Amino acid sequence: MQHIVLATGSRRCYLRGSKPHMACSLRTPTPLRLPSPFDRHGSKGRRSLRVTAVAAPELGTTVAGAEAAGGDSGKYQSSDFAAAFTSQPKEYEYWITEIEGQVPESLRGTLFRNGPGRFERGDQKYAHVLDGDGYVTSFSFSQEGKVHFRSAYVRTSDLEKEAAADAVLYRSAFGTAPNKRSGILSALGLPNAFDTYLKNPANTNVVLWGDKLFALYEAGQPWQMDPYTLKTHPGPDNLGDFLAADSAPTNPLASLWAQAAGNGKADGQGPPTALGKPMGKGRSDRQSKGKPAQPGKACTAHPHVVHGEGMSDRLAVYSSNVQAKLGGLEVVIDVGEFDEQWQRVAGQQFSMQNTLFVPHDFAVSESYYIFFYSDTTFELVQFLLGRQGLAQCLNMTDGPMKIYLVPRNGDKPIVIDNVEPCFLIHFANAYEEGDEVVVQAIGWGPEIVRDLAAMQGSGVFGTFSKGDYNKVPVTSLWSHRINVKTGKVKRECLFGDQRNDHPRVNPSFYSKPTRYVYVNACMPEDGNVANPPQAFTRVDVQTGETQAWFPGIRCFCEELVFVPGPKAATQETDGFLLGMVYDAARHKSFLAFPAASWT
Repeated sequence: MQHIVLATGSRRCYLRGSKPHMACSLRTPTPLRLPSPFDRHGSKGRRSLRVTAVAAPELGTTVAGAEAAGGDSGKYQSSDFAAAFTSQPKEYEYWITEIEGQVPESLRGTLFRNGPGRFERGDQKYAHVLDGDGYVTSFSFSQEGKVHFRSAYVRTSDLEKEAAADAVLYRSAFGTAPNKRSGILSALGLPNAFDTYLKNPANTNVVLWGDKLFALYEAGQPWQMDPYTLKTHPGPDNLGDFLAADSAPTNPLASLWAQAAGNGKADGQGPPTALGKPMGKGRSDRQSKGKPAQPGKACTAHPHVVHGEGMSDRLAVYSSNVQAKLGGLEVVIDVGEFDEQWQRVAGQQFSMQNTLFVPHDFAVSESYYIFFYSDTTFELVQFLLGRQGLAQCLNMTDGPMKIYLVPRNGDKPIVIDNVEPCFLIHFANAYEEGDEVVVQAIGWGPEIVRDLAAMQGSGVFGTFSKGDYNKVPVTSLWSHRINVKTGKVKRECLFGDQRNDHPRVNPSFYSKPTRYVYVNACMPEDGNVANPPQAFTRVDVQTGETQAWFPGIRCFCEELVFVPGPKAATQETDGFLLGMVYDAARHKSFLAFPAASWT
């Protein structure tokens, strides 16, 4: 089995020059030594992996305690995990010279990543790591086996304005807000009241489709970047007419506010315009001379590449927009399938009634787009008064779940109601067997949902930005088998012994039955506690057997990406797995490439 490791972190990756597939990661650029094999835990099915390393740039600011965190050598330290979230103030371009091992001949193309890279502005720290500014990196593998590294921030207009002011100017989804010190509202202790505009950090994903590279954020519009230089294009981009006729608010409340006030707000473009001041078409920072702008649409950060008999590959993307109707609120979801020229060739629109909740991810089977809706409430007053961020105002209930099966051929959606609640976050795969649709995804099961329903505010998201991952509820890999004729749903836990997340399958097998799902997971002895991910794990969904690689007690694993090999279309394990690992002992990161065959 061959493996490789590259350095430099960020949150999501994409491979250029092969079939695209997304993944997440930590976010620290850095090099590393050869990790020790996973031999501490001999549970059934685990095998050791060997990994080689490639150097990458040093981190910027060193976190106190990152060099030596004491305590039990068999348990991770919160200070180690917190040290991973250190701002990277620099951008880089160079050929990597420190390579241990041989780059596989079949590994050619460019790996793109995106994730939070800056966690403070001026003297103010961001309230949550997920408010960090998007930082894209690329690893280009040449025909000679050489590797070129490049990195750059997604230079949205919000980032440029905050950089010029060296201060936080805008509210963010996870609680970061400006420290305003003037005005009547500030004197009343409500400095950010009625400011519903949210910054678009463009930090959640990066997707290369056709010849266009986009940095994505699920509550806003994408920003296009040059795939060769990583230079940010003027934007944001509305993907033609798919994302908004006039403007796209970066959050549902801005949409409703715009409807009520009769004005629009720019998406990732800076502060909202004055009441009644119209915005123009095209890019959302342009002024128009006509009618007030209508609320626009935000783009998912989780597109999926879909396949089918007799058709070329397509990128499935969905937009969302919250609208106020006489009967209440509704979320309008518009799914589009795009060819590599970014022409929409299929899709369908549908609505979720009486909700503000927009799903984080979705799945696509041969015949359906699949959305799971979990019952939630929103503390609107707290958000409007500026006391809490959008995410902190979202609370769960133990009400029933709905499953939307939206036919890809345009037929009427099937809604499965009164399903025992769970909260699915990231989807691995969906496929069909007879009258049943099988969905594999990671999230919180019914018992945890009931516990979360009793919590308020930020309990759903915990405080892992400070390294305290224990307050993040344990997530597990689930299967939902949905009978489209009877409406019956069978739920099964596929992997719940350890906290796990960010599932991936061979993308050539997406929408088809698969045997293996690849995840990151916490340590086995901490299975009932949501500790940070410290192992890469392969789950055999047929036998329940797991195999994992553990890089070290002071190392933390992000999510994997599956790079298909030349026979991946027929051999499920043909390919490479790419995953970032942060090593707190060296305050550096590396990128591991274990073979998907896991032998």
